[in-house]
Amino acid sequence: MGEQEWHHSGVDCCSPFTTCLLSWCCPCIIYGRVHHRLRKSQSLDGYSCCNGSCTAHAALTFCGVGWILQLMQRGELRHRYQLEGNGCTDCLCAFCCNPCDLTQQDKEAKFRGAPGGGDHSKEVVAEQPAATGGMTYQAPQQQPQLQPQYGEPQQQFGYQPYAQQSQPQLMHSPYQQSPHQ
Repeated sequence: MGEQEWHHSGVDCCSPFTTCLLSWCCPCIIYGRVHHRLRKSQSLDGYSCCNGSCTAHAALTFCGVGWILQLMQRGELRHRYQLEGNGCTDCLCAFCCNPCDLTQQDKEAKFRGAPGGGDHSKEVVAEQPAATGGMTYQAPQQQPQLQPQYGEPQQQFGYQPYAQQSQPQLMHSPYQQSPHQ
């Protein structure tokens, strides 16, 4: 499975200016927007800038570990669109340059989700294709029963009627003494 290059560079974080400004001043809003694009609606239907993802990012950023959420989201973005990179580069981007990473994620999610944007030929199918035709059942064919020849006992699978069963015979071991000795 080939990996694609990122459409937007991580060092090109100054455009658009509003996204850059929000990434530096209030990164939780950009994080929440990218999260909404990846998980709910690419067109941002029902998006609110103060959503649960934004609140979680703000709380963890206050504790100094907000970059962990960005690291996981960057990995999800890479996996969804088969973008080049690995966990180590994700960690470096999220930890060392938080605002640039968020700006890149926002622009990439917007580009890849736009109609005609990105290469969607390798995306994972989100739902099963519709069924065509119905399932059909074909009854198994019965095997012809063999008729016994004249003079042969009627046995099938080792079964004998009770009347035809022979009595068990006792076998003597050569090491046991015969009762006749």
